[in-house]
Parts: sequence; C-alpha cells; structure tokens
Amino acid sequence: MPVERDGYDGVRLLNVREAARFLGTTPKTLYTMAWRRDILFVKIGRSLRFDVKDLERMIEQAKVRPRESKSRAALPGRNSKDGHLSEG
Repeated sequence: MPVERDGYDGVRLLNVREAARFLGTTPKTLYTMAWRRDILFVKIGRSLRFDVKDLERMIEQAKVRPRESKSRAALPGRNSKDGHLSEG
C-alpha cells in the first residue's frame, strides 16, 4: 500500500534531507540520532535512508499525552470553597 503524505506519494524510503523535512528537524539532527542509534534507519552503501512507516511510528510514540485535569481547588494549600490559597 503506497504511503501518501505531503509530497511523498508512493515513496517508502527517504534520504536524510527528505526525512528531516518530514520530521520538521535538520539533517544534522538526524545524523546525530542515527549515530546514537536513537532512530531506525536503512543503510544502503554509505547512504542513510529512513522508512516513512518507521518515522510515522516514531512520531506516534513520541507524542506526549495530556495529564488528567485536576480541579485547582483539590490541590494542597487551596481553599476548597473558592480555589484560592488558604492562609496558615
């Protein structure tokens, strides 16, 4: 099944510049991540390639979920009636 994502229709492997653009970062950052083995990559000869599916999976795994909201009044040191700081 071809990948269709912002100008990458049918392309599965991206070079460093394309992958950096896809992730919204710089090629230097990607080279550093690859050197540290912080990102999956494919090595073809001396060239690095990045699988679009791996990049999309990485994006999903890196998402920070919001915390459950807690009422400000329930926080320690707060007056439960009006949510303002209690004295003493």
